[in-house]
Amino acid sequence: MSRRPSKNEVGIGSTRQNSAGETHLKDLEVDINNAVDEKEDFHIDGEHSPFAEVRAVVPETDDPTMPVNTLRTWVLGVIFTMLGSGINQFFSLRYPAVHIVALVAELLAFPCGVFLAKVLPISRVNPDRRFNIKEHALVTIMSNVSFGYSSADSTGIIQAAKMFYKFETPPGFSVLVVLCCQLLGYGVAGLSAPWIIRPASMIWPGVLSNCALLSTLHSKSNAVANGWKISRLRFFMYVMTAAFIWYFFPGLIFTGLGYFTWICWIAPRSSVVNQLFGMVSGVALFPITFDWSQVAYNTNPLLSPFWAASNVFVGFAFWVWVVVLALHFQNVWYSGYLPLMDSNVYDNTAQSYNVSRMLTNGTLDVEKYKAYSPPYLPAAYGFLYGMSFASITAVLVHVYIWHWEDIMDALRGRQKLDIHGRLIQAYQKVPWYWFASIIVVIMAMAIAMVEHYKTNLPVYGVFLALVIPAVYMIPCGIIEGVTNVNANQLNVLSEFIGGYMFAGKPLANMVFKILSTDVVGQGLFFAQDMKLAHYLKVPPRMLFFAQGFATILGALTQTGVTLWMLGNISGICDEEQPNGFSCPNGRVVFSSSVVWDNVPPATGINYSSWFLVNYLFNRLLFRRAFAWWVKYNYVLAAALDTGLAISGIVIFFCITYPGASFPDWWGNTVWQNTNDGLAMPWKPLPEKGFFGPESGWS
Repeated sequence: MSRRPSKNEVGIGSTRQNSAGETHLKDLEVDINNAVDEKEDFHIDGEHSPFAEVRAVVPETDDPTMPVNTLRTWVLGVIFTMLGSGINQFFSLRYPAVHIVALVAELLAFPCGVFLAKVLPISRVNPDRRFNIKEHALVTIMSNVSFGYSSADSTGIIQAAKMFYKFETPPGFSVLVVLCCQLLGYGVAGLSAPWIIRPASMIWPGVLSNCALLSTLHSKSNAVANGWKISRLRFFMYVMTAAFIWYFFPGLIFTGLGYFTWICWIAPRSSVVNQLFGMVSGVALFPITFDWSQVAYNTNPLLSPFWAASNVFVGFAFWVWVVVLALHFQNVWYSGYLPLMDSNVYDNTAQSYNVSRMLTNGTLDVEKYKAYSPPYLPAAYGFLYGMSFASITAVLVHVYIWHWEDIMDALRGRQKLDIHGRLIQAYQKVPWYWFASIIVVIMAMAIAMVEHYKTNLPVYGVFLALVIPAVYMIPCGIIEGVTNVNANQLNVLSEFIGGYMFAGKPLANMVFKILSTDVVGQGLFFAQDMKLAHYLKVPPRMLFFAQGFATILGALTQTGVTLWMLGNISGICDEEQPNGFSCPNGRVVFSSSVVWDNVPPATGINYSSWFLVNYLFNRLLFRRAFAWWVKYNYVLAAALDTGLAISGIVIFFCITYPGASFPDWWGNTVWQNTNDGLAMPWKPLPEKGFFGPESGWS
């Protein structure tokens, strides 16, 4: 049985009265001196977290009297939810898009909260003049509904159905499909909390950068770490400013710094050299880039444990640098006629697969398909697509072998709680049936939606779609909660099942895929935010209502923006749309409902440079300068990501979007004018003009 928090653990935040009789609460502090102590051995039953990365950025005290349900929280939460949902959704229909990330919202919310605390009159809804860390965390969580996942994947159905298939999709269908996916993800995440939120071992490394920024902005504590005296806040500001300025070089002025393929520059027409050392369509055997967006393309390397990063990199190196290269240079699947690292589907003339040539009235026409060409995949894409099936099987096997005892302990209420699990017990829990009720109600809405709007998805298809999240939400959450590696590869499973069971019914296929894959994807983001609230002791019931309200508000905003754009922007979703609003997400949903998903995957440089940075910080520095690592590592991660994001936004809105560009010069074209930059294949097209069997089919 877990014990209740002691008096020493609850109510530690000190209070003081000013002359006006106002109660001010001292913000929760991270004990830096304790965090950097590498000699003490910490246990789960003790007063400190057993994990150094958690001790570094998460306060181990709490004050249950700290106000959270305040007017400034709700005002900022609503504003940032609507702005984030609207802006990110607007630009998600553009290529290239701009994505305002959560750290930017978190940073901007701080001065806004401080301002409101100062100007609003003291009252029941504005109890003091201090914008505290719990309020800030709740605003961040509400805004994360839009910032975390960029845009609701389900809006891609609206784009694909209206603009590509030319289906009549009433506004009611558009609203329901987005609401159902978002709220089902929310409900599934809440039900999974005992397994993926409460255990101390589920540290969710990706959340720690949010904790680092929050504790940096609200904490005044400091300690000397390996001779470094600079405070975390000042360190954050310096690094963020440097990252902001630096990204103008690889992002605009000298893009060759991002694609630092100097070996290819020496031999620009050597296909083998470019495919081995290239970063655009090659496998990047030379792992150096000066662009943080390349390094952190998958996840921030400073957040992943070294052992997890090593596992990812060794797997990548073997399967891509050895197996995929062997397949490619042996011309297996005719892949030698196609780019090596590429996510497009091709026909037998090495051109992008023209889906419209095999459709009649938006439905697959078998005769047209046979007269056209089989689809061909590049070696990396084809092999890794197949590996995705192995991955989703391995996730289940690994979790249920290695974590079965933990899963059963959580089911029976026998978990050991760390300091954070004990502190959160001071608050009323959210009953499990609240989340179950959401799932039941939304399932009924989903059934009504597929029946009323003639989607051709039978009622049993809704239940079948939700079996996938029921089976995979906890395993995917455990993997990401421990390693910061996203194990959600369920798109291939849902496409396979949907394509088999609902063949020739594209709208049914799209709805089935979104109800299965998107629910898990959204659920994992909701779970991250729930862990952030757990770390900072946001009252669970307050979190339930705030997160649920923001989910509905964000879904309605994203749907409204999408429908307005589709009805009011001339030429929208055309590939040649003047302002770039070509609907890339809708195009992906359309293509995947007929052939396969073609979301751009990470390339070689995104894995090799990511692992190199992880090794330097989470292995070498962790061992040789532990105190420095504890004090600054997660602050550094937040600062680099924030500086990059703000710089990218400035470049986009001030230069790219208005139509301006940096003058062409060698530093911006040298990497583009190579076989790697041009994505040239290893083998030239045969003289007959196509590859593969003479008839197009074997």
